Amino acid sequence: MNDVFPKTQTLCCLILAGLASSVAGRAKAEDQAGLDYFEKNVRPLLVRHCYECHSTENEKQQKGGLRIDLRAGWKTGGESGTTIIPGKPEESLLISAVRYESFEMPPKGKLKPAEISILEKWVKMGAPDPRDGRASRPEKKIDFDEARKFWAFRPPQSHATPVVENSAWPRDSIDRFLLARLEVESLSPTTDASPRDWLRRVTFDLTGLPPTHSAVTEFLASHRQDAEFARRKTVNRLLEMQQFGEHWGRHWLDLARYADSNGGDINLTYFNAWRYRDYVVESLNSDKPFDQFTREQIAGDLIPAESVEQSASQLVATGFLIIGPKMLSERNKEKLYMDVADEQIDTIGRVFLGMTIGCARCHDHKFDPIPATDYYALAGIFRSTETIYGIRMGNVNVSGWLERPLPVAAKKAETIAAHDKQLAQVKTEIVELKNQLAKLASTSRPEDLSGIVVDDAQAELQGKWKKSTFSPQYVGAGYIHDDKMGLGKKSVTFTPDLSEAGEYEVRISFPGTNGRASNVSVTVMTADGAKEIVVDQTKEAPIDGLFLSLGKFRFESGKNGFLRISNRGANGYVIADAAQFLPAKAASAKKPVRRAAAAANRLSAELKAAEVREKQLKKTASEKPMAMAVTDRQSVADCEIRIRGVADHRGAVVPRGFLTATSHTSTPEIAAKQSGRLELARWLTDPSNPLIARVIVNRVWMHLMGEGIVRSVDNFGRLGDRPSHPELLDTLAVEFIEDGWSIKRLIRRLVLSRAYGLSSLPSEEGVRIDPQNRLWSHQNCRRLPAESIRDAMLFVSGRLDLTIGKSSVKGMSEQAVANNPAHQKGRASGGPLRRSLYLPIIRNDLPPFLTVFDFADPDVVTGRRSVTNVPAQALLMLNSPFVRECAASVAEKMLATQKLQSEKKRVDWIYRTILCRPSTSQEKKRALAFLRNGTEGGITKERWSQFCQTIFATSEFRILN
Repeated sequence: MNDVFPKTQTLCCLILAGLASSVAGRAKAEDQAGLDYFEKNVRPLLVRHCYECHSTENEKQQKGGLRIDLRAGWKTGGESGTTIIPGKPEESLLISAVRYESFEMPPKGKLKPAEISILEKWVKMGAPDPRDGRASRPEKKIDFDEARKFWAFRPPQSHATPVVENSAWPRDSIDRFLLARLEVESLSPTTDASPRDWLRRVTFDLTGLPPTHSAVTEFLASHRQDAEFARRKTVNRLLEMQQFGEHWGRHWLDLARYADSNGGDINLTYFNAWRYRDYVVESLNSDKPFDQFTREQIAGDLIPAESVEQSASQLVATGFLIIGPKMLSERNKEKLYMDVADEQIDTIGRVFLGMTIGCARCHDHKFDPIPATDYYALAGIFRSTETIYGIRMGNVNVSGWLERPLPVAAKKAETIAAHDKQLAQVKTEIVELKNQLAKLASTSRPEDLSGIVVDDAQAELQGKWKKSTFSPQYVGAGYIHDDKMGLGKKSVTFTPDLSEAGEYEVRISFPGTNGRASNVSVTVMTADGAKEIVVDQTKEAPIDGLFLSLGKFRFESGKNGFLRISNRGANGYVIADAAQFLPAKAASAKKPVRRAAAAANRLSAELKAAEVREKQLKKTASEKPMAMAVTDRQSVADCEIRIRGVADHRGAVVPRGFLTATSHTSTPEIAAKQSGRLELARWLTDPSNPLIARVIVNRVWMHLMGEGIVRSVDNFGRLGDRPSHPELLDTLAVEFIEDGWSIKRLIRRLVLSRAYGLSSLPSEEGVRIDPQNRLWSHQNCRRLPAESIRDAMLFVSGRLDLTIGKSSVKGMSEQAVANNPAHQKGRASGGPLRRSLYLPIIRNDLPPFLTVFDFADPDVVTGRRSVTNVPAQALLMLNSPFVRECAASVAEKMLATQKLQSEKKRVDWIYRTILCRPSTSQEKKRALAFLRNGTEGGITKERWSQFCQTIFATSEFRILN
């Protein structure tokens, strides 16, 4: 044995060595075949179609940073990532590019199918390639330390208030910062606006409505006594009005791209978007700290709440992430999810940070220090957030959006549950009663019918008959038919057992319809002999849709007579159900006598009572509110880079995170099982974040001063404008945080500054030295926003409905399209008479009056609306039925005011009501000339209405001086 083992071992080694040699030889042969295939088929293709842009021939301008003339070139890849994955053509960017699926390469024309097949085969073989050499992808590394030196990425710091020469002019530090710059340029502020102009300006700016006649009178009297006290008292009053939140809420909704429909290809109604709108209004009215306001909109569902009401409010807040436009009919769901995440990232970047983060979806940002890895770090957060959910309109290709039930107090929840249980019981009872009645109506038991009834189950059958219950009415358990077979060989004989001799009415039962025979042969054997009758079963039986009378016949008692149905010569289906023998004295000419009538009456009464209870329960039902709100997905995960932004072309996985350039301290660590929205919300509102406070302070300044300190309010990046007063902006941002992120305190400071109260008439020096008014030597002349123009006309005419909140699209159809009757109702007259905030905002079909005056496009973030001055606006003010109706209402109010007896007083009242100022003597003269022209016997109401409309159409009505 000892001698054998070494020999055996040696033999095995020799065999294994031979196998290895064979395998190696075969592998070498395969490698050589692959290289031969490359040289013969692939290299010529690459030289002919790819080298021009992706080789040393064009080294200075290599397209996409990719070299294809070296093996190391396609292995390293270019800006779009790895070009070829050996053995996997379907996952290789080169193959998708030549197929024109991702890119279109070569750009001069698509390869022939045979050429594409060559490349597919080569990649499938493992991409054998003998071309040696080194290649490196040019990497553009961002120097974040250098990037953070840019003004917007440095944390804001408070600056000392500058010393000014004209120390008597400023009221506060804001004025001193502005005056210091003016003095450097040898400029002086213009004069103050008149108290009346200041009041009209601040009232519109804070509430979106004009001051009332009494408010003007009271303010002017108080201003003469103590100007500063009058201003502070007025501002405090305006900040506490419900209309403050409605007006400033509209500013925020412009940023939040609010609408009551989805827009896009399938414009579906957002029936619950109004809850988010009302949340914004309530938050601003309660002066919710802006950092909390921000966190709730991004991660309110993840923030612990102290009450049911707070929990519901925070859930509604996350509607901010949903209410944007979406392409709901996108069949490629991964693309849809990435598009939704992109819209959310871009919105958050612009709204809270003033950064165009969305530009980094396809590649590193070209201007700002935002690499694609930062974008996909954020994309992982929103790809892990449930926004799109389910289907709509019963179409699997149309996605829906997530709606969640709002939490309610325990007691209310119990009440709702008990009510729902009662309603469910009543609905079940109604269904059961209807079923019982339907059964009584469609079927008749032989024992419930008068006379002698013989069912088909008791009849004598000749031939094979088929049972059925297909037709809705029949006697007994069913009926039978001949199946249109065995013509002349089938019959059914009904033999009654009559207790006494006499005359009987004979009826047969059949459910008639098309396809039945129209010539059914029926034989009635009576005491007087056989009677042959032909029955048309294509027609409904005349008695209760069930019975047909064959006539009256005399019968002996016992079983001496019968009725026979035959299929002899039939031209369709022959039906046999039942035969009824009714004593002539009890027979009805139309209907059989049913003993089930009492049962039917009883069931009908019970059904009616149940339906009444159901109606009452529906009336008293407690609302079970639903909200557009997001949640974390069950499977949260980091996101892969999508090469060139294409959803299906995936690169390396990027851990979830935030913007690197604006992170000055350690960033929050994202919990493994959470999306990261909560950590993002905390990162955004961290006081060390250099952007968020600057951005919101600048937005508030812009709404009150006409322009921002940074005029590109949505872009604080390198392509944006630089701040005109960086120290002032930083100081306001720091103080804003120290003041508890209070929007109202910030607004109060700004409107009480002397700069805010300047006249809008510039000095000659101001126009010459600073024509764009970047130094704020005067207040900017501003046109009212569209909503204020419309609301002011309703307000002064006494027609404005000040009802707060609730749905604007109740009663509309699911598709919010232009032919929706509920949406179109009253649009010619300006729509509902509520504030413009509550008009239905339907994407692709916005309120016409608002669009003429530059209403914000709800598809995008709009920090600063366009302001145009075009003929269509003047034409609308002169021709709109809405404007005419408002003017007529003002005229009616004026004529109904008893103390206005003279025409001059009436003219002056109209000026004070519409323009918040008295008329001049020249204006009275011109007005009276217009009013009296062509009128005899006094000025008509119609002429007064025309005059009011003329005042509405003036530029002064639409402008804040």
